[in-house]
Amino acid sequence: MCFYSIEERVYELFSTSGKIKKIIMGLNKNSKTPCGFSFVLYHSREDAEDVVKYISGTILDPRQIRVDFDWGF
Repeated sequence: MCFYSIEERVYELFSTSGKIKKIIMGLNKNSKTPCGFSFVLYHSREDAEDVVKYISGTILDPRQIRVDFDWGF
């Protein structure tokens, strides 16, 4: 993700594949500005699987994004 992507844009894109439970934006510890990643939690595993299939590789705030599962979460 871009360093200037905002939560509203992330929500707008990722909600097309399912009902979002929560978005956690990765923020710089000191400046509290976005640092290029987010965690998006869904209500169902099927929705999360759809996001990995259909959203990964799309463009968000002129940058191609990669969507993966966080197996450690």
